[in-house]
Amino acid sequence: MNQWSRWSLTAIVASSLTISAAQADTIQRKSGGRRLSGEVTAVSKTEITVKPQTGDAIVIPANDIASITWDDAPPDLSVAISDENGGRLESALARLAKSQEAAKAGSANIKTDIEFLIARVTARQALVDAAKRDEAIQKLTAFQKAASDSFRYYEAIGYLGQVQLAKGDYAAARAAFDILAQSPWKEFKLAATISTARILSAEGKPDEAVKLYDEVITTAGSDPAEQARKYEAMVGRARGLAAQSNFAEALTSLEEVTNKGPADDSALQAEAYVLEGACLQGLNRTKEAILAYLHVDVLFAKESAMHAESLYQLSRLWRLVQHDDRAIDAQAKLVASYPNSEWAKKANGGQ
Repeated sequence: MNQWSRWSLTAIVASSLTISAAQADTIQRKSGGRRLSGEVTAVSKTEITVKPQTGDAIVIPANDIASITWDDAPPDLSVAISDENGGRLESALARLAKSQEAAKAGSANIKTDIEFLIARVTARQALVDAAKRDEAIQKLTAFQKAASDSFRYYEAIGYLGQVQLAKGDYAAARAAFDILAQSPWKEFKLAATISTARILSAEGKPDEAVKLYDEVITTAGSDPAEQARKYEAMVGRARGLAAQSNFAEALTSLEEVTNKGPADDSALQAEAYVLEGACLQGLNRTKEAILAYLHVDVLFAKESAMHAESLYQLSRLWRLVQHDDRAIDAQAKLVASYPNSEWAKKANGGQ
């Protein structure tokens, strides 16, 4: 999986800028975990402007916004976001639908944000459920056209490219990632390069993909967001090496990611452990592969696409080590949790 769903939330209240939540929009920033309350007075695709209760207006770059709570947000919205963060995507969509109905008389900002959140949750479903992909693309494309001045614009473009890539529409995915590369922030440009490398891998061009991953690894700066892209590129590079059956070298990179990469980046860690399991299988180290996949099942189950794959692999590998009961449990969990995924179909004897 990918950078778009990878921003953790911590709360440090700047008391000189805080006013009643009932009278203010509240922005949680990525940088330093800072929180700012006030009135959002302007929004563009690259920034928002906030007027605190006291002091001058503050401009916040869009890439520094971890989350935003609007003063007129419907009560279901915060629960919907919590559901999404916990991987409860169906529940999140149901609550977002309620929020959308309740927000009909609300501000343009809140209505636009709910539209984005619905598109994002649908996209996350589509990454594991192929039947959702056309719907996700439609919602993300509609948002791209209708909300080109939203601070969510580039995030939406990133998800659009991911779903198009998952669908196998490489030309459309490239077009989306080209737009992402035009953003003003280096972390997004690096993300676009990583995504282009993913396309090359999907097209069976691992050598070309590895070159792009190396480019990201060598050019990422010390900023935490850029470092996150560096670790993501290391996972991608390892995937390219694994495709060339260079499992030992791939494992070296993956172990650095799981040991030194951001522990709270669940999407990164889940992908690293799934790929680690694949490499260990390639080296006939079955018990260690099981442990790698168990990391995902136990710690990162909210990352649906990686969790589904890990459950499928566990349903196979437990049988190889004479634990048929655990294999049956893993398969049952897979089919119950992700019935429309490619992994559930494979577990049930499909192709």
